[in-house]
Amino acid sequence: MKFSVGDKMVIRRSGEEGYIVSLLDGQMAEVSVNGTIFPIYLDEIDHPYLRWFTQKNQEKKKVLREQIPAEPLREQPAKVVSGIHFTFLPEFRIVDMEERVVQLKLYLANETAHRIRVTYEVRTAEEHLFSYTGMLQPFTDLYLHHLSWETMQEAPRFSWDIRPDDAPQLAPYQEQLKIRPVKLFEYINELLASNSPTFRITLLRGFDVLKATAPQPQRDRPVPQLPRALRSIQDIPRYELDLHIEQLMPDTKGLSNTEMLDIQLAELKRYLRIALTNRQDRMLIVHGLGKGVLRQEVHKLLKATEWVDRIEDGWQAGYGFGATLVHFKYL
Repeated sequence: MKFSVGDKMVIRRSGEEGYIVSLLDGQMAEVSVNGTIFPIYLDEIDHPYLRWFTQKNQEKKKVLREQIPAEPLREQPAKVVSGIHFTFLPEFRIVDMEERVVQLKLYLANETAHRIRVTYEVRTAEEHLFSYTGMLQPFTDLYLHHLSWETMQEAPRFSWDIRPDDAPQLAPYQEQLKIRPVKLFEYINELLASNSPTFRITLLRGFDVLKATAPQPQRDRPVPQLPRALRSIQDIPRYELDLHIEQLMPDTKGLSNTEMLDIQLAELKRYLRIALTNRQDRMLIVHGLGKGVLRQEVHKLLKATEWVDRIEDGWQAGYGFGATLVHFKYL
């Protein structure tokens, strides 16, 4: 390829462009690239015009993005509605050359098409262990907490209140669950036999529809008559009795736990007698959660009271598991 002084050129290997400074002989020339002058063989350089023409043709052949065929969407498998499940994931560890379960992780699986509101609590006979209130979306799992193997041997009580948040026509689900140690061993053995990582307990397959109640005709209500004149405002029956010590005493300084418990139980006894005198049909007793001592003593006193028909110690609106509803009966 022929060159003359001043011609533009391009180095084949690097693609750098410059111009011819001088021709040394028939095989070499001096070129200037970015201000640097150096000798180079003629067969290592080209005229840049051919390169410019080739690049323009390649740009014309580029395919626009819109012309690239889109990959077809894969069909997603249909989600299967199977209910709401309580799932256990045992964790094993080698202890004394033997594989043992050291703890279990607890999950809630919502395999329904409904968004649900969950209130959950677990407690043993001695103490409250864990509680949770929140929302769970359709077809999602929720990690709750974990329990040690020793705690599971105490057969803790799991309490549930599950409500469909997006379907008011469906009835809420309330349940209390206990897993005895013998049954827990059965679950673990079945898990090992099937080589499965978890076992689950189905809480419900689906929500029931609320039963429609016929409207009751309005009647004139008779004026209630108290059996005797009230001596003071403190003799008025209460349909909600709060036994928190700060509601009963302005100052608890210097009082022991036993003395405060005696004050709370004395207040309950007084309003139980007022309920009997006024033929009260029910009473909501607010005792809170805490360590469960007050709750146990309240239930013990209620069971020993002859005009108590039944008690409801499950979830109460506004109080969760910190209140007990008492129904009375009279001869």
